[in-house]
Amino acid sequence: MLQIQVQQLKAKGEVIDPEVEKKLLDKIKAHYFSTLDPKYAAARLWTDGIIDPLETRKVISMGLEAANNAPITKPFNVGVIQT
Repeated sequence: MLQIQVQQLKAKGEVIDPEVEKKLLDKIKAHYFSTLDPKYAAARLWTDGIIDPLETRKVISMGLEAANNAPITKPFNVGVIQT
């Protein structure tokens, strides 16, 4: 991302010194770190929810139980398997 932004600025005729490059890198890092927070994804409905790590086993068990009770509507076909 830094290289792309530096090239865009150079194409506009701007001179990029190490200080400006460092500021650009810090801005990119700050953006990435802010979007890594699970609450960021949940706020945009990119996830179904955030579970407490202590509740992982319970949530997985409920999912498996629900899948186990789902009716099979058509036969499972893996297609052509090549070896």
